[in-house]
Amino acid sequence: MRAFLLAAGKGTRFRPVTERIPKPLFPFLNVPLARAHLVRLRKAGIREAGVNLHHLGGEIRRELEHGAADLPELRFFEEPRILGTAGALRNARDFLDGSDFLVVNADAAIEPDFEKLLAAHRKSGRPATLLVVENREPDHYTPLQAEGDRIVGFGGRPEKPLLYTGICVLSPALLARIPPGETALVGDLWRPLLDAGEIGRVDHEGPFHDLGVPGDFLGASLEALSRGAPFPAASGTFDPAGRVLSAPGAALVGTLEDCVVGRARIGRGAILASTVAWDGVEIGEGARLTRCLAAGGRVPPGAVHADALLWPGADGIACPHPLDPSQRLHRESPRR
Repeated sequence: MRAFLLAAGKGTRFRPVTERIPKPLFPFLNVPLARAHLVRLRKAGIREAGVNLHHLGGEIRRELEHGAADLPELRFFEEPRILGTAGALRNARDFLDGSDFLVVNADAAIEPDFEKLLAAHRKSGRPATLLVVENREPDHYTPLQAEGDRIVGFGGRPEKPLLYTGICVLSPALLARIPPGETALVGDLWRPLLDAGEIGRVDHEGPFHDLGVPGDFLGASLEALSRGAPFPAASGTFDPAGRVLSAPGAALVGTLEDCVVGRARIGRGAILASTVAWDGVEIGEGARLTRCLAAGGRVPPGAVHADALLWPGADGIACPHPLDPSQRLHRESPRR
C-alpha cells in the first residue's frame, strides 16, 4: 500500500509566516508536520509515499528528499499550477493506481490509528473511508452527516455533526472519476458517491486539531503539554513539573511554564507562559510573553507581548500579529 501527503497548500490564514515557511514544515511539538506524518506512515508499514508540491515546494523537498530510515521512500509531484486535493491525486494516478491508498493532509495535528482505519475500509468494501471526529464547531466547519458507518451528507444540521480529519483511504478506481484541472475532494469526488452509500467512516479516538490559524497551533500545542508525554520522537525533553517541552540545543535561562521551545535563545529574567517559541527565535532579557506563538525574530529586552503571533519585520524585530486574523469568519471543512 502507498500513501499520499497533501502538502501544496498556501496557508493563507497563517500569513505572514507562510510567506517564508510552508505550513507542512511548521514545527509542531518541535517536529515538522510533514516529517511527523511520514514517520507515522512508515511505522504503519507504508513503504512508499507521494508528496505534492506547489507553494514553497523547494523548501519541502529539501527537508524531506534525503530521506531517513524512519521515512517511506518518497516521490514528489510538482504542481506549477495548484490542482486542489482531488486534482493532486489525479496528477499522481500512475503512482497511486493498483491498490487502495491512504491520503493525509499535512497541516493537521493528529496521531491516527491507520491499522483500524484500513481494517474498516477493507471490511466495508466501499471505495472511500474517512477518518472523522466530533464536530464541535458546526457553524464554522461544514458538518458531515452519518448513518451507521457511512457518510450520507455534507452540511445541514445533523444531530451529531462530524468533522473530516484530513485522512482517508481511497480505492484507485476513484481516480478515473476525477475531472482534469483544479478539483476538490468534496465537490468533485465525494458528493457523487453519497447517494450510492459509497463513503464509509471511522471515528478517530484521540486529539485532533486543524492548524488553520496561529491560535489553533498555539492551542493544540498547549493541549498536548497538558496531556504530557509521550511526544513524537525528536521533539526534545519534557519537564513535567513546569510542562515545558524543549528541543536539544534550546538555550533556556528565563522562567518558563506551559511552553514548547525549539532551538531558541531565551535571556535571563525572561518569563514565558503558555507560549511556543520556534527555532531561531531570540527572546531578550526580562521580556514577558504570555499566550504567544513566537515564530521568528528578536524580542527586545523588556518587551511585553500577550495573545499574539510574533513575526519579524524588516529590521528583524518580532512584531505582534493577531492569533486569529480571520476574526472567526466561516471556514469550511472538508475544505479541500
